[in-house]
Amino acid sequence: MIDQLLYLLLGAAGLTVAFYSIDRIFPKRDKLGIDGKLIWTDEGRKTKPFFNNVYDVLGKPDLMYKIKGGILAVEYKSRKGNIYESDIVQTKCAALAARGSGYKVVKFLVITATRKQYFDLPRSDKALYKEIEPYVVYTRQSKTGCKLPATPGHFKCKSCAFNYKCNYVQI
Repeated sequence: MIDQLLYLLLGAAGLTVAFYSIDRIFPKRDKLGIDGKLIWTDEGRKTKPFFNNVYDVLGKPDLMYKIKGGILAVEYKSRKGNIYESDIVQTKCAALAARGSGYKVVKFLVITATRKQYFDLPRSDKALYKEIEPYVVYTRQSKTGCKLPATPGHFKCKSCAFNYKCNYVQI
């Protein structure tokens, strides 16, 4: 009787060690394939954006995960196709804003319906801001009413609300 109980306990201990080892070798991933714990979700208009007082930028990623070494910001685009420079800049700005709110964002991920790409971020906020500064300046100029140069393109013009009355349209 005691022998059977001892074998049962040894078997249970062996299974525990096996499951623990498997869990370490094959970490749990969520539906997006991210190895980390979801810690923040953008829930639309009711979710306030993050703000970085030092660089006067705001933004919010779609999701944030706690990963080894810090935080991963995720930007999801429902369209099929490429990841554009504007997606990368938008996510970098959101990461800088989240850093201003105390989140140590070290990487970001941009996902479209057909693509998925990870990017590392500079360690310092100053270096990160330098990467997006031209776009921040450009955006601020447009918001103040400065006339900016047209940048037409077939796909941009096709989906633009003003293509019917634009001198630069390329459809």
